[in-house]
Amino acid sequence: MNSGHEQCVTSSHLYNANFVDLFVRSSNTRAIDMYTKLGYAAYRRVLGYYSGANPEDGIDMRKAMPRDVEKVSMVPLDHPITPEELEW
Repeated sequence: MNSGHEQCVTSSHLYNANFVDLFVRSSNTRAIDMYTKLGYAAYRRVLGYYSGANPEDGIDMRKAMPRDVEKVSMVPLDHPITPEELEW
């Protein structure tokens, strides 16, 4: 069975995407470290991305795919955004 990470990478190749991304709680340093080792980079902070009992910012982490040869999609933003500014 494929992990979620493997499925994302497989889908990005199938759809010829520039990057794959995922969101991690800003306090989850273990996950951030793990994804960094898998080739992801922190792209931007999303203020208040996680809501509920423990609201928190999210870190949008990206991994460039072969189509993005110069890895332009991974250049970090210099300012945080809000969830309403996300493009789906």
